[in-house]
Amino acid sequence: MRSLYIHIPFCEQRCYYCDFCSYVSNNEIKSKYVDKLIDEIYSKGTDENLKSVFIGGGTPSSLHYLLIERIMTAVNKCFRLTNDSEITIESNPNSLSEDKLKAYKNCGINRLSIGVQILNDDILKAIGRIHTSQQVYDIAPLVSKYFTNFNFDIMLGLPNQTSNDIVDTITKLNEFNPTHISMYSLILEENTNLYHKVKNNEIILPDSDEVVNHYNLGLSTLHDLGLERYEISNFSKAEYQSIHNLNYWECGEYYGVGLSAHSYINKERFYNTCNLQDYLSQTDFKTIYKEKLSIQEMIEERVMLGLRMTKGLNVVKLKNDLSYDIMLDKKDIIENLVNNHFLQFNDDYLSICQDKFYVSNGIIEKLI
Repeated sequence: MRSLYIHIPFCEQRCYYCDFCSYVSNNEIKSKYVDKLIDEIYSKGTDENLKSVFIGGGTPSSLHYLLIERIMTAVNKCFRLTNDSEITIESNPNSLSEDKLKAYKNCGINRLSIGVQILNDDILKAIGRIHTSQQVYDIAPLVSKYFTNFNFDIMLGLPNQTSNDIVDTITKLNEFNPTHISMYSLILEENTNLYHKVKNNEIILPDSDEVVNHYNLGLSTLHDLGLERYEISNFSKAEYQSIHNLNYWECGEYYGVGLSAHSYINKERFYNTCNLQDYLSQTDFKTIYKEKLSIQEMIEERVMLGLRMTKGLNVVKLKNDLSYDIMLDKKDIIENLVNNHFLQFNDDYLSICQDKFYVSNGIIEKLI
C-alpha cells in the first residue's frame, strides 16, 4: 500500500533555522489554499487503500480545525483508510487546544507529532520558536487524554544547549507517556535567519563533538525510558514505529499533495510548484518536474535509507528488486567494515553497529 503526504505551508512565525516551504498568511489565503488542496486531492484520488497519511508543514495546527476536517473528508472520499492506517498531523504546542484535539480525533486522525524542540525558554527564543515550555506542560496532558499515539520532536545542536537541557527535556516529556520521540540535530541552512546570526557571531552553536556527546546522552536516556532507536533520529515504544516514515526509508511509494509536495510512483518522482500564487492559480495540477530514477539512483537511495534504520538494509530484497548484489560488489569494503565492527550482517540485513551511528554518513558514503 502507498502513503499520502499533505503539505500545509503556513506558520504563525518562521523559525530562525527553517528553510522549508512555508508562509505567514492570513485566514483568507489559508482558506483558498485548502480549497485548492482539496481540488488536488480529488484529482489524484485513486480509491486505493492507504497505509498512512501525514499532514505536515509548516504548522498544520495553525489552521482552524474546520479546515483540517474538510481535508480529511476529501481524503476519505478519494482514498480508503483502514483501521490500521496511521494518520498523523504535525503541530506546535502554542497552536493546539482541546477543541482542536477533539476535532482531530473525530475526523480520523490517530497520531500527533508535536514540535517541542527543547524545554528551555531562552533557547526557544534564540531559535525563533514562539511557544514556551509552559505551553508544552499545559497541552501535553490534553494530548495524552485524546491520543494514545503521539510523538515529540526535540533538537540537538542548539545555541547554549547543555547536557542538562537534553536529559531534562526527555525526562519531563516522558511524564506524558509519549509513544515516540524524534531527536534531530540542527542543520544550519544557508539564507536562514540563524545562518546569518551564526555567520555574524551573534550566536555560537556547539561543535560537532559536543553534539555527538549530547546525542549519545539522549540515546541512553531514551533507552532507559523504554524508547528504542529504530532509525538514526527516531525512537519509539514497541509497535509504535512511524508507519509513514518507515515507508519513506524503505523506498515505498507515496502521493504528495500541496505546495512543494513530492510524489514517488512507479519509479518516478513528481514535484509540485514551490510558489504559493502559482499553486493557487492552478487548474489542472500538472507537476512542474518529473524525474525517472535510474537503476543506479534507486540502488544508492535504497542503500542510504536502509542503513539509517537499526534493522539495516535487506540485501536479499535489494538483489531481487534491482538485480544488485551489494555483498559481492562491495565485498572488500564490507568485510573491512565488519572486521572493524562498523557493520554487522544478520538474517539478510546489513546494518551499522549500534555504537557507530555517529559516523553513519561516512560508512554509507563507502557503500554507494
